[in-house]
Amino acid sequence: MKRIKLLIIAALVMLTSFTVKAQEMTFEQMMPVRVLMPVNKEVKGDALTVLYNRLNQAVTLNGLGSTTNDSRFLIVSSVTVLSKEATASVPVQYMAEVEVAVYFVDNVTKVILSQEMITKKGLDNTDDLAVSKAIKQIQARDPKLKKLIKIGKDRAIQYYQATEGQEESEGDPDVSWIFEK
Repeated sequence: MKRIKLLIIAALVMLTSFTVKAQEMTFEQMMPVRVLMPVNKEVKGDALTVLYNRLNQAVTLNGLGSTTNDSRFLIVSSVTVLSKEATASVPVQYMAEVEVAVYFVDNVTKVILSQEMITKKGLDNTDDLAVSKAIKQIQARDPKLKKLIKIGKDRAIQYYQATEGQEESEGDPDVSWIFEK
């Protein structure tokens, strides 16, 4: 009976020490990155929601996901419809080409840490559905997204260490500076 009690106490002590070690994570291990919903009035349907979800999945797969509003680092995307063309087939089909620009940014220092352009084509019965199909082809495990997040994370760690004393932004982030020309 005494051995069982000792084993239970030893197990509790070990469990407590593992829990304390798990709470002692460094910034590099728990860097929160928030994905912002893309905005584009040309794109109809749920394609932007699908893109938002895929970007969230990509961030989570790389261990950086966050849903809090006070994340310093953001993933911002912009969708540009490059072309919409009708095919010469019967029935008429539409082919659309879209370019999705994805940015990994530090919203405090207003620096783009990493960026990638992903171009996809879609084919469907209407031009809007063709655009949606093209956007939906972007996958969370896309090598370009993985590269964007890895480079962004490495640069974010460098920027964080260099600018550790700066204040975090509150509320909805203002990312209009990314798209200014």
